Amino acid sequence: MKQRGSALLLGIVALALLCLAGYRWYGKRTPPEPNLAQQANEDLDRRGFVPLSEPLSALIDDPKYDSVPTQVHPLLNRPSPEFSLVDVDGKRWTSQELRREGPLVLVFYFGYNCNHCVSQLFGLHKDIDKFRELGARVAAISADPSALTRQRYEKYGAFDFVVLCDEGNRVAEAFDVYRRHKADAEGELMHGTFVIREDGTIVWVNRGEEPFTANRTLLIELHRQRKRKD
Repeated sequence: MKQRGSALLLGIVALALLCLAGYRWYGKRTPPEPNLAQQANEDLDRRGFVPLSEPLSALIDDPKYDSVPTQVHPLLNRPSPEFSLVDVDGKRWTSQELRREGPLVLVFYFGYNCNHCVSQLFGLHKDIDKFRELGARVAAISADPSALTRQRYEKYGAFDFVVLCDEGNRVAEAFDVYRRHKADAEGELMHGTFVIREDGTIVWVNRGEEPFTANRTLLIELHRQRKRKD
């Protein structure tokens, strides 16, 4: 009887040690990487984003739609800063090349750090054909290295527009969506969306803590600029 009691006690101790080891192993496991594409689309849903399915003429001529006005910005109605950056494949693009065939919608985003940071790009990708109907190009800029963006493309799919690497946020600083702080090495970064005419003039701006997802407003502004040109 005494031997059976000792064996039972040893069994309980062994089971407890096994459970403890399993708990420690489970606790040390690396959590799965979040699906940023899925989360970005969920973020768009929370913002009420719906891909534009109506004909372009109906989207830009609807008097009931309240287009978002431009914000005040130091570069508004002034020449855009010129730049030269590489895309995810290492191809170098200048700002003049991006505007060569038409106006440019230039987006500054935070990179693939979170769903909030990249959701605007997923929204633009869904509506890219509407921008092309107006002869406009879309380009996005972040400080993410090109190699990192390529990895994200392989996992989540590529965007159907140019994505450029702005190492050190130098171009973002020129567009006043990044401000360096002496006490903070990271500085202050903002989301930024710019509509730029072919001649380089910035005609519409939105910047702030939130990504701009009202693509219809961008289309209306592009159409307005084209009418002025004609």
